[in-house]
Amino acid sequence: MLGPEHVGRRVAVRIRLKNGEPGRRFTDITGELIEIGPELWRVLPASGAVVTIEAAAVVAARPIPPKPTPFSEILELERLLAATWPAPESAELGGWVLRYADGFSRRANSVLALTAPPGGLEAALEAVEAWYDERGARPLVALPGGVAKRLSEELAARGWEAEAETAVMVKPLGAIAYEGEAVIADAPGEALLDQVGQGRPAIAAQVFGSGPGRGYAEIWRGGELAARGRGAIAGDLVAITSIGTLPAFRRQGLGTEILRALEAWGYADGARRAALQVETDNEAAIAMYGRLGYAERYRYCYRGR
Repeated sequence: MLGPEHVGRRVAVRIRLKNGEPGRRFTDITGELIEIGPELWRVLPASGAVVTIEAAAVVAARPIPPKPTPFSEILELERLLAATWPAPESAELGGWVLRYADGFSRRANSVLALTAPPGGLEAALEAVEAWYDERGARPLVALPGGVAKRLSEELAARGWEAEAETAVMVKPLGAIAYEGEAVIADAPGEALLDQVGQGRPAIAAQVFGSGPGRGYAEIWRGGELAARGRGAIAGDLVAITSIGTLPAFRRQGLGTEILRALEAWGYADGARRAALQVETDNEAAIAMYGRLGYAERYRYCYRGR
């Protein structure tokens, strides 16, 4: 059977029907486990409509492997996510994109490798190493899902180490009536940049951007920026990043409120999907986002020289 540790996992659940006809006493549901409790379970099938199940009706349940995400979906999501997190400096390398942001975030300081490089891997890696060496940076390659499986294996064979495995989680959006205290601006404030800038607020401001398609949610308490987050729209997707709460204000639901505010803002601005990126060792966050309707689509990691 299943337990709370399986929230966020893909599961198969067999349910006893209340008024089952002869020969049809059970039904099966497959999907993402969103919630599990002593009375009710909630499962999100591929159809996108959450199913609530009475715990007493569950006959059997087990975790199952994630359904493979099509390469076309991974490619689309990676390109949209890249558009929402642009590095101040970038260069094309035959389908690879080299990105540099003076060390602010791995994503903005790595190669996005979605296609096979022309001229072979050795020549491409030589060019990558030279480009990052010129900037005094460590060469790092982002490897999304099954699209980059072979490249990841070849880099591993060359001694490039894997780090920061990350889950990409996506949720369909509907009309949201948000009436909380979060305020959303179209440019990041100084306090927000100080909190998330990793000591480089000016670079963070360049990556974050401002204006149409950018939203910055803030909740202030007692003169302090208690909670914040960022939304950026590309196509029909709003990428939600940089959600955080100061330690003194945690366990008050402010992070969830920031998320809801950005979902509502994104939907009002034309987004019909929301995406989050969460490192896989943060199991509590993955479980929380699962309960809020987000489902994992694929994972990526980085390999660095």
